[in-house]
This record gives sequence, C-alpha cells and structure tokens, in this order.
Amino acid sequence: MNYKKSIGFLIKIGIVLTSLYFLYTQFKDNLFVQSVNGSSYNLKTFLSSEFLSENFFTICIVVFLMFFNWLLESLKWRFLIKKIENISVLNSLRAVFSGITVSAFTPNRIGEYGGRVFCLSTADRIKAVLITVIGSMSQLLITIVFGSIGIVYVMSNYTDDFSEFWSIDGISFYVIIFVLVLLNLLLLLLFLNTSLFTVFLNKLKFLEKYHKYSEVFSFYNCSELFKVLLYSAFRYAVFTFQYYILLQMCSVNIPYTEVMFLVMSMLFIVSVIPTIAITEIGVRAYVAVVILGLASVNISGILSATFLLWIINLLIPSVIGMFFVFTLKFFRKK
Repeated sequence: MNYKKSIGFLIKIGIVLTSLYFLYTQFKDNLFVQSVNGSSYNLKTFLSSEFLSENFFTICIVVFLMFFNWLLESLKWRFLIKKIENISVLNSLRAVFSGITVSAFTPNRIGEYGGRVFCLSTADRIKAVLITVIGSMSQLLITIVFGSIGIVYVMSNYTDDFSEFWSIDGISFYVIIFVLVLLNLLLLLLFLNTSLFTVFLNKLKFLEKYHKYSEVFSFYNCSELFKVLLYSAFRYAVFTFQYYILLQMCSVNIPYTEVMFLVMSMLFIVSVIPTIAITEIGVRAYVAVVILGLASVNISGILSATFLLWIINLLIPSVIGMFFVFTLKFFRKK
C-alpha cells in the first residue's frame, strides 16, 4: 500500500512539474514579443501593468466568465457521468480543473480524460473515458456547426483576400456550402443517435469482449444528448464573448457581429489542427492574425487579446488544477 502511495505521489509531482515547465516556457516566450510571418510585434504596451490596471474591471469580468465557462463544463460532465457514478458539482469542477492541468502538455488534450476519471471513486474508468469523449465531441460539434457559418461568412465578405482558393461567382462556393450543410446535418444526426455506435460496435466480433464498454453510447437518449449540446453551445457563447471583450479592450475595434463570425471561423480552423494544448497559443495567434486581420490592421491588439485569453482560460485554470492533482486516485483499494 505504501509502495502504491509513493508511486502515486511521484506521478502527481511529475504532472505538476511538467505542467509548470510548459506553462512557464510558453508564458515567457509570448510575454512581450510575438512573431508572425517573420514579423515581430511588441505586446508590452497592451500587457504592461499600467494598461492592465486601467482595465482591471474588464479583466475581472473576463476572469469571472472563465469560471462560469468551466462551471458549465463541469455541469455537463456531471450530467453525463451520473450514468455510472453520482458526483457533486464541486467534485465535477475539481475533476475538470485537474483535467486541464494534465492536458496542458499532452497532444490534443488527451490528458484531460485521465485527469478527470482519476477523480472518480467507483466508476469503471474506461467507461468514464468514453463518456468524457462524448462530452468532448459535443463541444467539437458545436465548434464545427458555428464554424461552418463563420467560414461561409468569410467566403462571402472577403472574396478578394481568398480569391486564389475559390471563386464567389463560381460553382466551388456553392459546392462548399452544400458540403458544409451536409456534413453538419450528418454529424448532428450521428451525435443525437449515439446508440447507433453501440449497434455497430456490437456487430464486430473481434470487439466482443469489449461490448460492455460500447454500451456506453446507448446510455443517452436524443433529448439528453440535445441537453449536452446546449451546455456546449452556452460554453461556446461565453468563450466568444470573452474574446470580443478582450479585443475591444486591446483596441481591435471590429463590430460585434463581424467579430463573432470571424472568431467562429477561426475556432473552426484551430479545432482541426493537431496541437499540444499548451502550444495552442502559437497556433491560435497565427490563425487569429490571418482571420481577424481581415477586418483590423491592429495586429498587436489581436495578439494581445489572444494571449490574454490564453492566460485567463488555460494558464490560470491549469495552475488551479495543480492543487487538485494531488487528490487524484491512481490506485483504488480492492
């Protein structure tokens, strides 16, 4: 027992130290200067203590929205996971923050699943991972749906900037719209009928001994999955509003409606690019400059808003999650 405790403690220390290293490195590399397309942009003006103190109230609002955002995620995960274990809202929030910390240095945030399921006391962990995947897929689906709308907006309103990729008067534009509509409808139907995955997987004989896990996809009916999508949509609305507030604060004066469409297309692009979560800031910064730069020449402001959002929505929660990592249960008593 003492041996398992020692191993568990060492794993927790390793997670915290690795997260700290990645967080510190990324923060230091992007603190004052960011480079995009070979050009360097000084963020010192926007991220100085004077500027931050002048906008203290605005930043507090964005930080509050960050906690609200992750509260929505914890409510969504609690709603999903109750099929195999009842947990409190506080325990669900603790699991979410732990997952953020573990995901900080793992490709495509896969560590988030482990960070969450090790907070559970009795539930089957493989089933818990699959349930967490369902929650992640709902968030990705919302990003794709709204992102598709954003992509169509960008194509329609910035044709000169992307004329080499498509012709607004040609058939390619309408083909893209048709494909996006078809893709979104198909993905929505599949998500709202996840039980089809159970049926499909149960027909595969080589997976016969894993059928007890494939049953997870039949735990939820259409109305329950629609509720999960609503949780994800509210989170999406909170996140995009945070971004809008920070862009305005950094003097990126783009009308709200236009910002929403541009951010939706930006998030769509970012969602399909494989990254390590903590290096997402570099990917997001580049895509943000390309997309938001269509409507504003204030590149430093765009980069500053993107960096601040990364600090508030990922760095701070990752630090908070470090304290919860020490409550993870890697080994259970038999």
